[in-house]
Amino acid sequence: MARSYSSTKGIHTDQNTLASSYSEKHVPDVEELPTQQTSEKAMNDTTDTDSGEKDTDAKKKKKDPSVPIHRLFRFCTPLDAFLVVVGCILSAGIGVLQPAMILVFGQLLGNIQDTFSDAMVPGAECQPSDAGVKMTMSLILTFVYMGTGVLVAAYLSNAIWVACGERQARRLRLAYVHSILRQDMAWFDKADEGSLTTRLASDTQLIQDGISEKFGLFVAGLAQFLGGIIISLASGPIMSLVMISTLPLMMVAGGCMGVFTMKYTILSQDRYAAAGAIVEQAFSGIRTVSSFSLQNRFFKRYDEELIHARDAGIMRGNSLGYGLGALFFVIFCSDALGLWYGSTKIIDGTYGISELMIVFFAFLIGANAFLQLPQNLSAVSSAAGAAHRIFATIDRVPEIDSTSTEGLSPENMHGDIEFRNVKFRYPTRPDVPILKNLNLKVHPGQTIAFVGPSGSGKSTSVSLLQRFYDPIDGQIFLDGKDLKDYNVGWLRRQIGVVSQEPVLFNMSIKQNLMMGATREVTHDELLDACKKANCHLFISQLPDGYDTMIGGTGLLSGGQKQRIAIARAILKNPSILLLDEATSALDTQSERLVQKALDAASADRTTIVIAHRLSTIRNADLIVVMDQGDLVEQGTHNELLAQGGVYAALVQKQEIALQDSNLTDVELDHDALQKQEQADMEKAQEIQIVTDKRESINLTKLDSRASVDAYELKIQKQKQEKKLASQQRAPVWRVINQMRPEWPRLAMGLVGAAVAGSIMPIFGLLFALVLNTIMFNKPEDISPGPMSGANLYSFLFVIVGIASFFGFAAQIIGFESAGEFYTRRLRNQVFQAYLRQETGFFDDEDHTVGALTSKLAIDAKNVNEMVTKTWGDIMQIVSAVITGFIIAFTQSYVITLVVLCMGPFIAFATAYESKLQRGFEDKTKKVNEQSGEVSGEAIKEIRTVASLHRQQHFEDRYYLATERPHKLAQRKALTASVAYALQQSINIYTNAVAFYTGMRLMDDCKINFLQMFTSMLVIMMTAQSVGRASVFTSIFAKAKNSAIAIFDLLDRTPKIDPDLEGIEPTTITGNIDFENITFAYPARPNVPIFNGEFTMHGKANTTIALVGPSGCGKSTTIGMLERWYDPLSGTVRVDDHNVNKYSLSNLRSHMALVGQEPILFDLSIGDNIRYGVDESKNVTQEEVEEACKSSNIHNFITSLPQGYDTRVGDKGSQLSGGQKQRIAIARALIRKPKILLLDEATSALDSESEKLVQAAIDNILDEKDSGRTTITIAHRLSTIQNADVILVIKDGRVIEQGSHFELLKLNGVYSDLVHQQSLSAN
Repeated sequence: MARSYSSTKGIHTDQNTLASSYSEKHVPDVEELPTQQTSEKAMNDTTDTDSGEKDTDAKKKKKDPSVPIHRLFRFCTPLDAFLVVVGCILSAGIGVLQPAMILVFGQLLGNIQDTFSDAMVPGAECQPSDAGVKMTMSLILTFVYMGTGVLVAAYLSNAIWVACGERQARRLRLAYVHSILRQDMAWFDKADEGSLTTRLASDTQLIQDGISEKFGLFVAGLAQFLGGIIISLASGPIMSLVMISTLPLMMVAGGCMGVFTMKYTILSQDRYAAAGAIVEQAFSGIRTVSSFSLQNRFFKRYDEELIHARDAGIMRGNSLGYGLGALFFVIFCSDALGLWYGSTKIIDGTYGISELMIVFFAFLIGANAFLQLPQNLSAVSSAAGAAHRIFATIDRVPEIDSTSTEGLSPENMHGDIEFRNVKFRYPTRPDVPILKNLNLKVHPGQTIAFVGPSGSGKSTSVSLLQRFYDPIDGQIFLDGKDLKDYNVGWLRRQIGVVSQEPVLFNMSIKQNLMMGATREVTHDELLDACKKANCHLFISQLPDGYDTMIGGTGLLSGGQKQRIAIARAILKNPSILLLDEATSALDTQSERLVQKALDAASADRTTIVIAHRLSTIRNADLIVVMDQGDLVEQGTHNELLAQGGVYAALVQKQEIALQDSNLTDVELDHDALQKQEQADMEKAQEIQIVTDKRESINLTKLDSRASVDAYELKIQKQKQEKKLASQQRAPVWRVINQMRPEWPRLAMGLVGAAVAGSIMPIFGLLFALVLNTIMFNKPEDISPGPMSGANLYSFLFVIVGIASFFGFAAQIIGFESAGEFYTRRLRNQVFQAYLRQETGFFDDEDHTVGALTSKLAIDAKNVNEMVTKTWGDIMQIVSAVITGFIIAFTQSYVITLVVLCMGPFIAFATAYESKLQRGFEDKTKKVNEQSGEVSGEAIKEIRTVASLHRQQHFEDRYYLATERPHKLAQRKALTASVAYALQQSINIYTNAVAFYTGMRLMDDCKINFLQMFTSMLVIMMTAQSVGRASVFTSIFAKAKNSAIAIFDLLDRTPKIDPDLEGIEPTTITGNIDFENITFAYPARPNVPIFNGEFTMHGKANTTIALVGPSGCGKSTTIGMLERWYDPLSGTVRVDDHNVNKYSLSNLRSHMALVGQEPILFDLSIGDNIRYGVDESKNVTQEEVEEACKSSNIHNFITSLPQGYDTRVGDKGSQLSGGQKQRIAIARALIRKPKILLLDEATSALDSESEKLVQAAIDNILDEKDSGRTTITIAHRLSTIQNADVILVIKDGRVIEQGSHFELLKLNGVYSDLVHQQSLSAN
């Protein structure tokens, strides 16, 4: 019967479960991480709430498609299918056993009544005997047998569900990854790669939850509900119907709570997502934010979203509080109604005590199961919804299937290519023709170059050749046969690709190189390929040589990564080599080395080159000029120059004036370049080794075996951080002090929790009193008056219901609202603290945009839970224990002590189960996310994976990465099931012990029935309350780590503090001086950029150009002027004042920056430009337009439907690179800066966009009377030949300076660079 109690009580004590099932059902752990969609959705919500509401209504009507439940198990093997059936039978058995036990309990009470009714009559004398134990012994033993049955069945069923669910989920994940990696590119263009990786992590987790133990709980709950109602109806139909009449009220209370809680949860999630998107923009554009001093504007935008989120959160708390309170009120009223009606039936002799108890408890157990059903049902239905999306992907057969075995696979291939009448449009933009009618022949062994502006179809033709897409019309022939006739895998193995952004995977250099190999490759062949690609030298100098891990690390420069990619292509030994912009992002020195490597790679094979830098392709056999999808010119470099058409114009744009000096072309010594690079590497090396020695966490020692993935290192590092945090104390007092404004709300919550905690023990006392009255009184004495006997106790149940309504409502509303107010404040403080940090803080590899955004979201939520979720639970435990012990000890200290011996087991079983459940859920979720990083990498770089045809390799790696979560789950099947089984059976055993003790004591006349039953019931209820509420320990541990991290951040003093006072001149002249600078980036303290020899002077009102190889420190000078970084020694001065004497905001107000990657924020174009001016100043529309005219973008903006009010999208995604860059220039100009900083402002653009942006920059540079000092950095020298002074930086110092022609006459480094980039016909 204990079980019966536990369950009845379950109705009452499951407030945590109920509350959490409603509030967390659809709230993922990181509710606020901004996904692109949510942020955009939220942004749109702000602008258009009404339509948003209509939309949601429409969405509600249109139900998400899902799969039928039996289809969830489609990845079962025959063994799994058998086990699932066994699991269903066992779960249903456990469910039915609970109401069945009530039959035994009813019989037991009947026996006790028969045995002791004479002794209980007032005035009767008690005679010691052993009649009671004799009468009830067989029933007490039945409890023991049932308990054992439940123990075994619960263990087996739970273990089966967990193990089967995990095995199926693993097969499902592997099938999903396999299916994603085989899809064609058109499908990827439409899918959002972020959503695919999230799906892999979250949707498969949802399916696993729905086919694992939650499915078992659902089956058990259903069986328990049906069993309870059937037994109740069979035993006493009329009384059952009276009690069933209250079910609709419970449903209404629970339903309303669910609906409103859901509504406000989703609303607050959306608001937090919008806030998260603002944070993400600020962090990803942190240099722009600090250089334009935009911190305050971001605080305001962030706070607006937080206020909305807070209000939605408070409404959610109110819905949950009132809803839960109402639910408990209805439950207690239904108890009152049932007992009152039952007592009338006993008075008129219709029922005996055993019928009354069976009907009453069987109904309560059924109702409890009914209330628990939704949370498990929702897990199953969420799984069915998620499965629809996942299965659709798994079942999709792509039109271009890389896993197919069909098609030709000839022994060898010549490389004869022909495009015949090829037309093409991208599936995502079907109205934009990319290739209109392309006809082109390429002979084996030829090198063909494609040139032309962005969007002219150059890269598209390369994609068609790899069969990423098929032409809409026309054909492509390879060696005389249609491309579609070949096997896709075979075709891609014949083609080597080196693209603009070289993709290297998160593994060792050797493994990266082997990704190219299509057969067994010897070590010598590997070295040979690297020598050809000019990368053997620098690889051998790395700490672990070819076993050095690369990937996310900044260990290699762009040029080095590019050369590894070329070596990978050479290893493949392809018949066709495709080079897509392979050198565009490199500086001149790297470019020369890469170009040399490419020339070696393209010998003896058909090569197709795409390039914006025309100097790299002038030796091609054929140059094809594309424009808007048409082939407009073809011929050799000199032929096309002679034609004087499109190509000649492109050449002229990139031409550098040489006529002032009569210099001839100089061939640069390739060995000298390699030696130079070697010297640079050695310098970096020494430094690298020192760093490694200093690393206190011994990560490098792990194991250089190929199998060590970067993600193993990450896991180790996290473990060590966790260990450190666990040694610190939780900063609870600090949180309490910070919550001072919320103290009244917290007080309300505490009082509510105290009331809520005492409800269960009081319920136990009342119940025992009613039972005693009914069992041992004559019928006429059961309810002698309207407010006495059973009537009085029924009325008291209603009073308890009212108290529980106020208690639960006060607890939840008090704590939830306090939490929401505090969270808003805390998030604001944390966001402000982040934006106050110096730029170097954001260079740390642990401080990536994603890490900081999710940290801000998760940590603030956890700290808030430290108080709001744990204090209520602690107060409930204290209150329950005090009330329970007082009642129990006053009734019978012996039984109380006996039951107390079982108490720890009950509390332990309940707590252990909750903790294990939560712990495993968190752990497996986390580990699955980590293994998802492996597949995420392949999905993100799908083009590279597909062109290397290495899908299988990543599937194997993913299989290995899932090994750990798989083992974890198998372990969970064995260990967590023990907890589950204990929790299911311990109460039944306790009942047996308590009843046996009670019968002994009653036989010995030491106590009466009331004392026995009260103390037993009250202690058991108390123990279970304690167990349920003790889940707070895991919440507290999480909150502690977060709080430590947050307070560390709030206490951190930035190295460059924006709040420090300083001089604030209203205007400056614009002189710039750097003297004897020593500098190294904080993230790489042992790699010096300047060694104390860097000195430079810039006069006001001049244009100063900085040139030199990558990594020589050009951009670093801008960082020091803007004070993102301070030099380690030496001084940086503006107008003869050290820059650190200015207040930070004033210093930056005199400068404006245009960087290589223009950062725009998700606002209108007009607002983005206004961000250039301090928010205290008013900017007119005329000023905005004037800046746009100067930057050559005004006409484009006015041609847009919404003009200056057009949203630019996240990171300016709605605009092209050139358009973004010109808006960034307008933003810089409207600032009217005295110092303008242009950092590689055109390097990432194609010739067409570059021409427009360059024209805008030339406009600026030509204003000689603007009183502006301009510093410009460029790799393309044609863009800076008119500067007043050009400084050449190398080895950390200025080695040449002068005007363009002065430097040419020196015939030094600058002159070399000019000749390397020269395009004149030879």
